Amino acid sequence: MKKISLYFISAMLLLSGLYYNIFSSDINQYKSPAPVSNIFLYGNNINTCLRSDGILNYDKITYTGSISGLIWPGTSSTRLSADFATGIWIGAKVELSGGQSDIRTASCLYNSIFTPGNIPVIGQVPPQSVCDDPSWKGFLVNLIDQSLVNGGVRNRVAGGHTYAVNYDAWSTWPVDKGAPYVEVNGVPGYQPGWDGDRPGVGFGDSRPAEICFMTYMDYSSCTNNIHNHEISLPGGTFPMGVEVQQLAYAYNCQGFEDSYFVRWKILNKSAYLWDSVYFGIANDVDIGDATDDAAGCDTTRDISFIYNADNNDNQYGANPPALGTRFLQGPLVYTGNSSDTVHLPYRTYIGYKMIGMNASMIFENIANTACWPIQGFIDNGYNSLKGLNPCGIPFRNPITNQITTYDYPGDACHRTGWYDSISSDRRYLQSTGPFYMNSGDTQTIAAAFIIGRGSNNFQSVCEVLSSSDLLKQAYYNGLCTSVNGLQTISGNIPIKYNLYQNYPNPFNPSTKIKFDVAGTHEQNVKLVIYDAIGQIVSTLVNNQMKPGSYETDWNGSDFSSGIYFFRLQAGDFVNTKKMVLIK
Repeated sequence: MKKISLYFISAMLLLSGLYYNIFSSDINQYKSPAPVSNIFLYGNNINTCLRSDGILNYDKITYTGSISGLIWPGTSSTRLSADFATGIWIGAKVELSGGQSDIRTASCLYNSIFTPGNIPVIGQVPPQSVCDDPSWKGFLVNLIDQSLVNGGVRNRVAGGHTYAVNYDAWSTWPVDKGAPYVEVNGVPGYQPGWDGDRPGVGFGDSRPAEICFMTYMDYSSCTNNIHNHEISLPGGTFPMGVEVQQLAYAYNCQGFEDSYFVRWKILNKSAYLWDSVYFGIANDVDIGDATDDAAGCDTTRDISFIYNADNNDNQYGANPPALGTRFLQGPLVYTGNSSDTVHLPYRTYIGYKMIGMNASMIFENIANTACWPIQGFIDNGYNSLKGLNPCGIPFRNPITNQITTYDYPGDACHRTGWYDSISSDRRYLQSTGPFYMNSGDTQTIAAAFIIGRGSNNFQSVCEVLSSSDLLKQAYYNGLCTSVNGLQTISGNIPIKYNLYQNYPNPFNPSTKIKFDVAGTHEQNVKLVIYDAIGQIVSTLVNNQMKPGSYETDWNGSDFSSGIYFFRLQAGDFVNTKKMVLIK
């Protein structure tokens, strides 16, 4: 675990890449501009904290001091964390009246200039009533536990700590604020229910385990004041007038267990054109111990990542994992050329091109007096988004001697080219751009956070890259449907229906249940847990399913010790077995 200190950014240009330098006092002295909700997303092996001011993976509420917020794996009895904090940086040249332009930024990482809420009227500062409205909180729903359709509190254990997670009712899902939903019942409008409409990801009918939605904007505390600036928080500018609708979701399907998705819908709610816009993910990844990490990127995959520089970490031990963020969907730019086509999961755009990752820069805690920040970090942050030294100077790849906007783009998986192998406290800024946005325009950017663990520290990078390929393919060709950890064990058609004894049994707190579905066509399958007096305590499966062999998990953390029964019904087949929960 590390302590973050407030610093001013300067930078130096080294053959090994771009670095920021850090100075001064405790970051926790910074006061958030408005009440912020903290939400714990725990849909699979990842437990992470998301804040309604745009900060991801940073836990400011569980303990007295701010700590790394992404726990992996959540099932570990001790707290192992892979990401300290993540934020977004947005920068643009704002075309003002009279032919004037102004570089403006909006950002967050350890703290945020964003405030929960929207910008109701284009070109106007939000009234104070927006910042006073508690409905601009973050919303969290669970889509795989039928008992949570109407919301409720559940205790979730991650890294040895028990979190009381408050799930919102599906009926409160803020469709009126832009939250997407899946139309199921065919009746216009949102009518939520387990077998009816439900919160969604914005396209298709996939069913994540958990979804979180929030809206925030850069008129801090509903004022038009100049933004604060501090450690990794480019500021010192007037607000851009940007509104962000953020959707984060996690699946527990096979191949998705160590990842989660984020989609940012960026809205230009100012009265001005934004030219040369860049969007960046600033990520302070700490693979366990913060001081022994290395960084890199894969320009062909639009991914940046951090891994352990050696094969042993003080927290994770041997063969430590790696973590990366991959852009899945970038901003669209109109070309007018009919041969340019963008195929998105929900629509095809003819005459457009999609922009991928334009830069991946490394920054870290070192002391140097080169390239002191000017104008409150405005130019520094914007130059960094463009892939330049904060002073605006290009830098070179020491292997090819070519000017580049990418730090360590070599093959870290197989250790070829320019790759990083020096232990340090690494962070990266991964950006996409440039593009422009007229007043009222919208752009959507999506990324996946991915963790992988291989047979050594470099093979962990291989795992992240391979998993990212699967996730991108799924994003465009159909995401999975999470149903309480349901996984297909075999697609071969069983000759008969079967419900197997759970294992382990007795168990504490979770157990696995396997069953076979026979037949020749899809049919409704229902798997239900009962307590000793015959009351339903959980519905694990209630879906149309193809013939095959399946396995699912049941977690009894929220239930008392005792005898429980699980019952499978598929067509005319019905079978019930007993299991014992011992705490």
